[in-house]
Amino acid sequence: MALDISKVTRAVNALGESAATYAKELNDRLALARATFNAIAADPAELTRIADEVSRKFRWAGAIPTRETINGAFPLPQRPARFNVIAADGSQIYPDRHGIALYYLINVGSIVFRHGLSDAPSTASLPEVFFEDEDLYYEEENSLITTEMINANRDVRELGELARLTKIEAASAPTTALLDNSLLLYISLREQNPKFSREVIEKYLAHLDVLRSSGAVVAGVVDRPRSANLIRLLNLSTLGPDEITQENLHGVGKQFKHVTDSTLFHVLKPGERSALFVLASPANIEKYEPRGHKTYFFFLNTGRPSKNAILRIEVPEWVATDSEKLNLVHAAIVEQCKASGGFPYVLMRAHELAVVTAPERRAFDEMVTGSLIRNRVPASLSQKQQGKAWTGSGRRRYR
Repeated sequence: MALDISKVTRAVNALGESAATYAKELNDRLALARATFNAIAADPAELTRIADEVSRKFRWAGAIPTRETINGAFPLPQRPARFNVIAADGSQIYPDRHGIALYYLINVGSIVFRHGLSDAPSTASLPEVFFEDEDLYYEEENSLITTEMINANRDVRELGELARLTKIEAASAPTTALLDNSLLLYISLREQNPKFSREVIEKYLAHLDVLRSSGAVVAGVVDRPRSANLIRLLNLSTLGPDEITQENLHGVGKQFKHVTDSTLFHVLKPGERSALFVLASPANIEKYEPRGHKTYFFFLNTGRPSKNAILRIEVPEWVATDSEKLNLVHAAIVEQCKASGGFPYVLMRAHELAVVTAPERRAFDEMVTGSLIRNRVPASLSQKQQGKAWTGSGRRRYR
């Protein structure tokens, strides 16, 4: 046994005591957050104006209220008798400089669930292998493509598959397309390679254009959300005009430390959603808004009376401002969650179709080895990777 449990007993006991203290302090901060949230709901107009101004001036990542009552609860709308729900999810194998060959793989799984018909859902898995220099190296540099870039390429392909499928399915019935994540590309929040970021965001926005023109609706679904955009709004509400500075806007303030948005909405009944808010992300304002895809979000209780399940749902502006489309997203997600414990079944299934398991990775490596041998190219692992294989480490699944 590698871990000597007897040597960490004292630390574990201290951990439990610390957790108890933390829980009490967090409950106190949560009570203050809920009181503040209800207080600003009484007259949100001026705070809304300030939040919009601050988001553009300070690149503040908070939340901007809409015309809906801030602390309101909106009931489950009636769902159509016939509608489609489509989901796509992706996985990848990253380049391994210790492996037998340099490549990366992206696999996108998708499912079309046709509610109101007796047809079985349609499923697909679309793998793609990248191994050319233009795939592996960016702008002919010696630096290998980063995992962040590969993740962005995966996200673009997920949305592209949704766009392709909705063009087919939306003609037959109201259609909702779901992604297992935020609608905002994570890479758009970072500028380590601005040129790549611009290129990938342009492809992503083009897919959103297709989704909008198809008549379908699209939403990003975030399970167990840890966001604090609304908590930042609460912090902003406590600041006087002279206190609105970059320093004071950073984070959520000591009085709301570690409180997350979702904790404000455990008062929602199953099937109810919160009010809509604009995501005040700099990328949202600067890149998505000009194309008409500004991202809004709300929280939705997809659980049951004995157990809440709070999801964060993100939708583009053309869904958020159309009550019929917004109601379709709301109803479709709740319906999909009925038999799957609070998370949409189609997203769970799409993940299963996308994931690359360890046995599948080994089978793929054997195919690559065979191809190299047939073409008289030496195929061998690095000494480090060979050592891992001997010790049995690296037994993992690939998202």
